[in-house]
Amino acid sequence: MSQLLSPKGKKVFDYFVANPAANASKVAAKFKMSMSNVYKLKASANSIKVTAQKTKPARLLPEIPPEPKTSWQKIVKEVKETANVDKTLDARAEMYGKFKDGASLMQAVKRELAAHAAKHGKTFADDQWEALEMIVHKMGRIVNGDPDVVDHWVDIAGYATLISDRLGGNAR
Repeated sequence: MSQLLSPKGKKVFDYFVANPAANASKVAAKFKMSMSNVYKLKASANSIKVTAQKTKPARLLPEIPPEPKTSWQKIVKEVKETANVDKTLDARAEMYGKFKDGASLMQAVKRELAAHAAKHGKTFADDQWEALEMIVHKMGRIVNGDPDVVDHWVDIAGYATLISDRLGGNAR
């Protein structure tokens, strides 16, 4: 992965490999890079680290999953085994439109926001950028799907309120 990056991208990637808990906003400012690119590099660095940690020697016998210990874990296991994923996905497509269409719209808007922020040297706190992305997500669902779903509009107001409250000293 790192051999495909620009010199600055490689530095940021290597920084996240060495410092996985680093604040993306501070890294973006330090390396003068857009938040969008910083988030991508952080995710890539963390996934490589996670993959390396998960690599185990081959087992000779198949691994038998342990039996759930609590009744709650048993219920969760049963729900996962019996849930009809296709039915859920069909219902979501009816309400939100086709996933690929919504994703295309949402990603285009997010890329445009990130490019504009980078062009003007803007950096955002993690919660601010996440709120912007979630607002774009909800906007995409409104435009791609059913604009009369009240929850989308309430969620947009909620994300904006979380940032406004935090900036006013009431983080929650």
